[in-house]
Amino acid sequence: MGTMAPPSDDQSKIVMGYPRMNRYPPPYGYPKPDLAYHHHKDYANSINPNHYPQSFDGYYYQQTYAPLVPEPSRTTSVGRAMISLLIFLTLGMCMLSIVIFLLFGTEDPDFHLVSLTVPNFNVTNSSLVASWDANITVTNQNEAFKVQFLQVVSSFFHEEDLLAISPLQSFQVETRQTLGMSFGVATDPTNQEKLHNGVFPSIVQERSTGIVCFSLRLSLKAEYKSNSLWKKASLKVNCKNLQVSFSPTGEGKWTEDFPKKCLLFS
Repeated sequence: MGTMAPPSDDQSKIVMGYPRMNRYPPPYGYPKPDLAYHHHKDYANSINPNHYPQSFDGYYYQQTYAPLVPEPSRTTSVGRAMISLLIFLTLGMCMLSIVIFLLFGTEDPDFHLVSLTVPNFNVTNSSLVASWDANITVTNQNEAFKVQFLQVVSSFFHEEDLLAISPLQSFQVETRQTLGMSFGVATDPTNQEKLHNGVFPSIVQERSTGIVCFSLRLSLKAEYKSNSLWKKASLKVNCKNLQVSFSPTGEGKWTEDFPKKCLLFS
């Protein structure tokens, strides 16, 4: 058997500019090793020393992102501010209207005495038996509010001494309406005990002249009402200096021929 001669040095040299050629092909069934793959694998193993394939699932699951919230547009903010301002102004105007109404929004009714008679008047130095018949008008000048009068009380005075008192029925005056009322008041014997001793002699003295001066007073509660608003007020009416002339038969009559406007206090 012959022996093969070792390759010469000239054959083992690599020609400049040409790639090195392997003399022997790789064994059959095994692919040629990929140096680039092994290089990449060594780099990955240096990062992951556990020698297990590195998973990137945790990276995606661990990342959190803030939800995208659209910034409010400047036009929307200005619109909301304008709506809020309009609501505030509307409520303010409503409250101001209510305050103005409660303070100045209604006109007081007018009370006029139309006639007054005294059909019975017997006075002595110790007692008084008398009756008065009055006719008054009540005018409501409000265009939007009707007035209802409650707890009406009428009384007659001589100077500041109460002679007779009587409650009256409640009544109502519509808008822009004038209502006439007639009522009578008579003395009460139980009330005369409250009068001081000098009252009767003073009335007797005036009666001897034929003219006695009285005053008519009304106390009442007024309710002003409209469709949506209402107001309550306490009123006092005073028709004073009513000179009544008595005839020889004893009947008295108010000397004025024209209605007299009464004073109103609220």
